[in-house]
Amino acid sequence: MFEKVTIIGTGLLGGSLARDLKKRHLAKHIVGVCRSDATAKAAVDSGVVDRVEPATEAVKNADLIVLATPMQAMVPLLECLVDDIPNDAIITDVGSVKTDLYAQLKRRAPSVLPQFVLAHPIAGGENSGVGASKLDLFENKHVIITHTNEASDQAASTVAEMWLALGANVMRMSLEEHDAIFAKTSHLPHVIAFSLVNFLSHQNDRERLFDLAAAGFYDFTRIASSDAEMWRDICITNRDQVLASLDGFRDQIDAIRDNVERSDQEAILNYFGQAKAARNAGLLSKAESMKKTKLV
Repeated sequence: MFEKVTIIGTGLLGGSLARDLKKRHLAKHIVGVCRSDATAKAAVDSGVVDRVEPATEAVKNADLIVLATPMQAMVPLLECLVDDIPNDAIITDVGSVKTDLYAQLKRRAPSVLPQFVLAHPIAGGENSGVGASKLDLFENKHVIITHTNEASDQAASTVAEMWLALGANVMRMSLEEHDAIFAKTSHLPHVIAFSLVNFLSHQNDRERLFDLAAAGFYDFTRIASSDAEMWRDICITNRDQVLASLDGFRDQIDAIRDNVERSDQEAILNYFGQAKAARNAGLLSKAESMKKTKLV
């Protein structure tokens, strides 16, 4: 499918993409760009990439360039690479914020927009770095391709075909819809998990709290182990949508707090029951459907 793929950022997503492209023989050569010598050595030694080069060299003659860096690093990096990127190369990303990325590209690196297909694989985990990368991370996962007026149809189709070849389900939506959805379903839950862990860690009996925490607490706060730099960038670049989600969640916290303060048993029961029913009808039915899909 590709002669040369350059992946800038060989962590969980970038490294997993490289592994899958190799496994399925979709790229003859995969070149990585890493921030440290230690990461570069690990990426090559583990077979994630064929070699590691400086970004200006790595993008030369590339058919596909994938940005898998924190959000705020993408556009400054592209600004430095504009003169080195081949005119026929396709550029894409794996970032989880789109409106700000597009606006920054339009202002600071508009020449790459016809080549740039904004994409977001809905996959990941709390671990980061090249050591966290794994095969088949994207299988049966959604990948969102967000429409821009500048990106060519051919480039968008090629990126979609790549993700489909990796077993993903490709969806298309607008920049605004994407950011609004994932502020609620991904960005907000991460902020809540970080906040809960910070709340407990500032208690005088924090060691005992963590020692006695049950499996539910572990499951709920697992994502608080995610990369702090990545999530800082997401909060900054999707600020308005994250703030709107936080305001909505605060209203829910205030509502249940009022019910508890009044010892309103019926209201609390209804509140929890509505949440249970909504989750069972939504997430659990989706999970069962995904299990059946995997078995087919």
